[in-house]
Amino acid sequence: MLNKNNKSVIFLIIFFAGFSFLIYEVSWNRYLSFILGTTVTASTIVLTAFMAGFGLGALILSKFANNTSNPGRLLAKLLSSIGLMSLINFFIIQNLIQSLYGTFSSLFTADLVFFSLIFILLLIPAFFMGGIIPLVSRIAVSEKNEIATNLGKIYAFETLGSTIGGLTAGFILLGTIGQKETIFTAVIINLILAAYLFFSKKFNSLIKKPEEKVIKKESENNSEKSGKIAKISTLFIGFAILGMQIIWIRIFRTYFTNTSYTFTLITSFVILGLFIGSRYYKKQGNGIKNNDIAMLKAIILISIFSLIGLILLIKLPEILLFPFGETIDNQYIRLLLVPIIASFLIVLPPAIISGFAFPLACKMNSENTENISKTVGRILMLNTIGSVMGPLAASFLFIPFFGVGKSLLIIAFLLSLSAFYIAYFLKPTNKISTLKIFLTVKIILLLLIIFSVSLIRFVPPSVKKSKKKILTYKETIEGTIVVVNEKEKGVFGKSTFVNNSSVIGSNYDAVKAVKMIGHIPFFAGLKCKNALIIGFGVGVTTSAIASHPEVKHIDCVELIPGLVNSAFNYKEFNSGIYNDKRLNIIPGDGRHYLQATEKKYDLISCDPTHPVLGSGNLYTQEYFKQVYEHLNPAGMVSQYLPLHKLRLEDLLGIIKTFHSVFNNSTVWLGQYHAILLGKKEAGKIDFNYWKKEVTQMPNDDFFYFEPYHIAANIIFDSEKIEEFSNNIKINTDDLSYTEFFSFDCFNKNNIYNNLKYLSENRCNINKVFSNIYDIRKMNRFVKGNKKLTESLYFSLKGDKKNALNSLLKAKSINPEDQEFPFLLKFYFGQK
Repeated sequence: MLNKNNKSVIFLIIFFAGFSFLIYEVSWNRYLSFILGTTVTASTIVLTAFMAGFGLGALILSKFANNTSNPGRLLAKLLSSIGLMSLINFFIIQNLIQSLYGTFSSLFTADLVFFSLIFILLLIPAFFMGGIIPLVSRIAVSEKNEIATNLGKIYAFETLGSTIGGLTAGFILLGTIGQKETIFTAVIINLILAAYLFFSKKFNSLIKKPEEKVIKKESENNSEKSGKIAKISTLFIGFAILGMQIIWIRIFRTYFTNTSYTFTLITSFVILGLFIGSRYYKKQGNGIKNNDIAMLKAIILISIFSLIGLILLIKLPEILLFPFGETIDNQYIRLLLVPIIASFLIVLPPAIISGFAFPLACKMNSENTENISKTVGRILMLNTIGSVMGPLAASFLFIPFFGVGKSLLIIAFLLSLSAFYIAYFLKPTNKISTLKIFLTVKIILLLLIIFSVSLIRFVPPSVKKSKKKILTYKETIEGTIVVVNEKEKGVFGKSTFVNNSSVIGSNYDAVKAVKMIGHIPFFAGLKCKNALIIGFGVGVTTSAIASHPEVKHIDCVELIPGLVNSAFNYKEFNSGIYNDKRLNIIPGDGRHYLQATEKKYDLISCDPTHPVLGSGNLYTQEYFKQVYEHLNPAGMVSQYLPLHKLRLEDLLGIIKTFHSVFNNSTVWLGQYHAILLGKKEAGKIDFNYWKKEVTQMPNDDFFYFEPYHIAANIIFDSEKIEEFSNNIKINTDDLSYTEFFSFDCFNKNNIYNNLKYLSENRCNINKVFSNIYDIRKMNRFVKGNKKLTESLYFSLKGDKKNALNSLLKAKSINPEDQEFPFLLKFYFGQK
């Protein structure tokens, strides 16, 4: 039996082991998204590899743990193996897999080979992780009366470490020291723990007890029955909790701001619940009179909490979001407080019951301490099997065929079915009979609801609050698509959301900006036959590119292919591009496609969602290098650059990052948005060619084709970008400030400050264009554009009077610009 000091040591070891495990999982999931893509398929493969290795390790290594006479040394070997294999994996993936990915002729073959290889690489350290809890159980549990308390304590310390490790990785380490150093931190923790155990020779003097002779009696049959109940329960609970986690996150993405911080927080709440539940079992486990009934109640409670959670989720905007009123605009309330409250109400209760059930299952399956490692290993393996099956079923079966709402009903149904099955193992009593009747009624009602009720919709809060008419609602594996009618001034009619992120609004400024992304490269001298578009959206940029007749083929990579089927709602903006025979839609992640193909293009255009809302990896130096490598010698790249939700230093940092790859780069202004244009070849833009290309474009009701007007939108050239302060940082995959951003990004004044800075620091237009025939005319258009931008400042500040006056001055300075009368009528109702 361990003394008090040794018990404290072993519990600290399991705490720091759990701490390092979640750092690995969070870090690897993020790092591998750069290679495999930010798709549900890729993240599920990473999770499955982790859980499969964990389960296999728990099953196989528990046998070694049970038989070893030197558990301390074995624990040191496992921890050092985890650290060393993780270190080796990092260098293999960084230096080998990324360089070889594009050498395969077939994308399918490359994916098959490298997904399998990465699966194996991740499985190996996870295999050693799986042996830790069974081995620590062997060390910490030496008496039968310690089974409940110490198993509960082991699981509590491991889950507490995991919770803190996940939060530390997501909120601190990845954003401050970077990806590589974060992984190395976990490696160092493992190696320090291993070195301590090896040199201190702790826990090496435990003697394996002789096996107790078991006499056949009725209690043994009860023990076998309890073991079966424990195994069934832990399988279904693991399935339910991890499956619900996938569904919760999907629904939360529809309601909340999509950031890495928000969902690190939500995932950590699941593990926090496991800690609270196991901590409670540690205190109360020995006082449970009937473990079988306690487990049955646990499954029923998880099922009930899942249904209560569904009701809360349906009404969450009314219950939680709308009552905050204008205070919801505070970034800390929106990004932290609201998700914390929602997780507390919806995620925490079933997670607590699950945390209680795991050590209970271990106790139910343990007749004595002799085989405690094997017992814990078997239970952990079954829990892991359920934890692998749950996300797979939720992601690829329940959500695509039934939707997220009904998916929660299906999980509640499966839990109720397993509880009904378990009830038949128990000795008939009045209480059990009542439970059977309750479960029967519940199962029937759930089946009726699942097959009779129509799709349960979860729409963005802004849509729900304004009661906008929904034109399209579609739930796919990767996200929920919502198209709505708009009723505001300055809006043409429709907006599209993927989860809670606006893909495109039909505001005039948004349509103008995305059309500029498609047109400007051609006006600037691009000769394009083959184009690649990353992010189809609703097809506006793609249609702009396709409007140039020299384009023969367009590949378009879209993470959520279902958007293409919604593009008909925007046929007045995209000219029915979805029917164009030149268009080839490639489902998947844009970076992954570039990683896996050797194909080169004349133009690569990218119009992603906002970088701090999930597309941060499309604004890093490594991504821009991938784009550069896939352009032909005279190729160009055009990319959307938002001005909102970015601090000035972040905005300038992205521009500087782009310029670090494309030395000949420019920045253009599209009202409230900006566009990056990069060229492989140096040289000014020939204005004669520009003018010829613009004037021959067919009329477009939503885009003003006037050569001087479009040219006047130039903001920065390469020379101006090179003047940026040395304090402006390059954005990299390893240390990304677009993914791990400052909460000040959500300050409403950012867009005002950014727009003001860009307009006041414009480059000399003569350094961008050559052969400007009428320089006076150009200067009038530039001055008019400055006044238009000033009008936009005032509009953002809510000062409609000065916004109108500035726009009138713009018209007075340059009456030739026909956009000004249009905007006066569109925004202010003036003729």
